[in-house]
Amino acid sequence: MDVRLSAVDAAGKGVPVQWQDEKLTLREPPLARSADIADVRAVQDEYGQTALQIRYRPEAHQRIHDGTAAMVGQRMAISVDGRVLMVATVQGPFAESMNLSGLTGSDAEALEKHITGSVPVKP
Repeated sequence: MDVRLSAVDAAGKGVPVQWQDEKLTLREPPLARSADIADVRAVQDEYGQTALQIRYRPEAHQRIHDGTAAMVGQRMAISVDGRVLMVATVQGPFAESMNLSGLTGSDAEALEKHITGSVPVKP
């Protein structure tokens, strides 16, 4: 399972991918990869909405913090095995974890299972 957190390059320099009806370009190398992930789970955010929380390993915290601090206001993509699952705008730097909000409970659970390898996401 190859999970990546990548910056979306507005200048079009990087790896071209499709997301919904939009063509994106993702910068290489990604900010985070599967090896950086310690845990993935569906949680409730501070507003009581379902979110997907991705916690990172301690050795990746500073690198991810620095990378996302430089990306505040810009878009990033979460991809699994080369397929973009979500694109979001970075609201602030993070290091220990990130929450992907705006998901239904079933979508968050499906993504959790897919990223952890429990159940494949339907195409």
